[in-house]
Amino acid sequence: MANTKIDGNFQDWHRKNTHSGFSQELSEFSKVFGEGKYFIPAMVTSALTYRFLREKTGWMPECPLGEFTDRTMRGYFVGAPTLLTAQVVLGGDRPRNGGSYWRPFQHSHGVSGHAFMGAVPFITAAHMTDKPCAKGVFYTLSIFCAWSRVKDDAHYLSQAMLGWYLAYLSVRAVSETEGGSRLPRGFTIFPVTENKSVGIGLLYQH
Repeated sequence: MANTKIDGNFQDWHRKNTHSGFSQELSEFSKVFGEGKYFIPAMVTSALTYRFLREKTGWMPECPLGEFTDRTMRGYFVGAPTLLTAQVVLGGDRPRNGGSYWRPFQHSHGVSGHAFMGAVPFITAAHMTDKPCAKGVFYTLSIFCAWSRVKDDAHYLSQAMLGWYLAYLSVRAVSETEGGSRLPRGFTIFPVTENKSVGIGLLYQH
């Protein structure tokens, strides 16, 4: 998508057909969930407090909120190195500045950091519940921060999707350690290169 006209065409279509006062307000609200300067300190403080009270004092029982912040922070730590590396290596630019084409080491916007940051908490919450309806709600909410970056011309669709998918993989990795060796069910997308052909593979683990 980044190296074709898909990103640019989608950006033009989205810009012309989805503008409204409500969508702008929703975009501004959703963007806040991807602001690391607000959420990382809050999550770190909560997660460390939870771990200290449970492991050092022993008096604090299991707390869903404490477990949520702990797993969210682990998701951030798992995905952050890949995020920071991919942003620079891919080298994509913002819609307002240039094209989506990958130009290694030219820019640092190849993957949306806001999409990653904003999706991790909601996907974590989705993994912590067994109720299908709740899962659906949390997964839906996890998309809005990524969408806000497209809405604001801050990232192309492929860049927002990469940020969201990195969050999804990071949370799955954390969930795997919580549930033993069995990989949590879900979709995995992977590149396929064989017989001089390039494509995309889709694996569903159940």
